[in-house]
Amino acid sequence: MDDAKSRPRPALMKVGEVAKLFGTTARTVLYYEEQGIISPRRTAGGTRLYAEIDLTRFDVAYRMASLGIPLAIVRDVARARSGAASGDEAGRRLCAIVDGLKSHVDRQIRSLEGLREDLDRGQTLARQCWDCPNPPTRSTCPDCPCDVYVDRSRILALSCESQRVEPPQARGAPAAVAPARSRPLRRAARRTG
Repeated sequence: MDDAKSRPRPALMKVGEVAKLFGTTARTVLYYEEQGIISPRRTAGGTRLYAEIDLTRFDVAYRMASLGIPLAIVRDVARARSGAASGDEAGRRLCAIVDGLKSHVDRQIRSLEGLREDLDRGQTLARQCWDCPNPPTRSTCPDCPCDVYVDRSRILALSCESQRVEPPQARGAPAAVAPARSRPLRRAARRTG
């Protein structure tokens, strides 16, 4: 995708071309226009034509949104300077928005760091199963490290079987394995220091 964006392109592009360039839909591009983030030119017949500045603005906005930044914040950034009576007002407005945005990004980074630590713990436990010949269920491998230590990694909780057993009446025979109690999962404590 980045290679396509770096290739020479026409000075003005239509909505479908912009959508294709960014790997999205024309509707998404139009939505960003509706939100006041981009403002393409229009021909006499009403065809939208996107200039390089529109592509740059869309690229930044689309990347921010794809990283989980609320579109309302993206819109605020896009509109921060418009309508300001002075550079002072515009600069202060933009800096206030950026301060909030930096806090949002810092929270995301901490969350991603916690996820990364959890993935590492889960992967370490899953590697202990590499040479295990048993099917990965509680009944066939009761000492499975992924099951025994499921509380150490939330990714393991997602990957492990639910431990639900059909009621005996549904199968016509007594249950061979009693349903396991759900284990509370501890939140991964963020390591400091």
